[in-house]
Amino acid sequence: MSAEKKAETGKIGYADMGSFFENMGMMIRAGISTEEAVGLLKEETVHEGGVLAGALTRMSEQISMGASLYDAMKEADAFPDYAVDMINASEYTGRLEDTLFHLSDYYRTEQSMRNTIVSAVRYPVILLCMVIAVLVVMLTLVFPAFSGVYSNLTGGLTDSSFSYLSVSLLICRILLVVMIVILCVLLIGIAMWKNGKKDAVRRVLGRIRVFGSLFANMDLYRFTSCFDMFISGGEMQDEALKKSVDVVEGSTLKEKLARCSEKMENGLSFSQTCYEEKLFDPVNNRMLIPAERSGMLDSILSKILGNLSENNQKYISRIANTVEPLLTGLLMIFVGIMLISLMVPLIGIMNSMG
Repeated sequence: MSAEKKAETGKIGYADMGSFFENMGMMIRAGISTEEAVGLLKEETVHEGGVLAGALTRMSEQISMGASLYDAMKEADAFPDYAVDMINASEYTGRLEDTLFHLSDYYRTEQSMRNTIVSAVRYPVILLCMVIAVLVVMLTLVFPAFSGVYSNLTGGLTDSSFSYLSVSLLICRILLVVMIVILCVLLIGIAMWKNGKKDAVRRVLGRIRVFGSLFANMDLYRFTSCFDMFISGGEMQDEALKKSVDVVEGSTLKEKLARCSEKMENGLSFSQTCYEEKLFDPVNNRMLIPAERSGMLDSILSKILGNLSENNQKYISRIANTVEPLLTGLLMIFVGIMLISLMVPLIGIMNSMG
């Protein structure tokens, strides 16, 4: 089973869901019935195994007995609740095709962001391993060799020359310990994230400003995308907001959305609650009100989603562009300090001989 599939929870991975919804949308657009479409996808994936193949098998059985796509997905218990709810609303309003493509875009974007984050984390891990390897080689091979040579050649060499070598050796040992600790912390964090302990990792990383901004922006993107899909599928705004909260992971945004929900129950529109709670940036908050009154809310939400997606990429790039040069620069500095400490005694020897 691939790493993208969550076998332990029985849920389909983002990549598989993006492919499933896109294929379903294309076949529905081509005039193929839901039963035939699910059957064809089942035949294509049955030899691969995994969560998606099992879900399609159960869905095909349910649909052949007269169940709708919504009922089949619900019975399969392999899709997120908000995806199932959106299919239910779209079947009721007759907008199944649009919703399928919207879901495909959403999950493909989620997968793309996940891959970008993984790439941003992978490079620092590789650099840390390189730094540790260089420090180990210096400690086990280079320093002992030079120290032995200097001791044999210069019994009367001044202590100041050897002090450079001793200080550099001490710094190298300290740096090795620090780098190993950082690498272990990073690997533990990655393991916790993969094993479903995201909240703990988010709380720690959220204290760093750039990570906190990234998590907040990603939560807002997920909410806006789901909300847009729900109302596009014919769901009422207040119900769409309540159902979209499930994709939010941060407590701050959840509290803000809870206040928005209360205000909508008291008669305010979605755009008015967004303006009062400052859900988006000031420009978009002001644009939502006239857009909603003119019936162009979908268009404005699409623009907001584009901006949020660009912000996600910017935050991820900022993290990568900060960590990578920093580790590369540290590696060069460490190697330079150690080479200088090895050359200083040699300079002392040459001066004594002169």
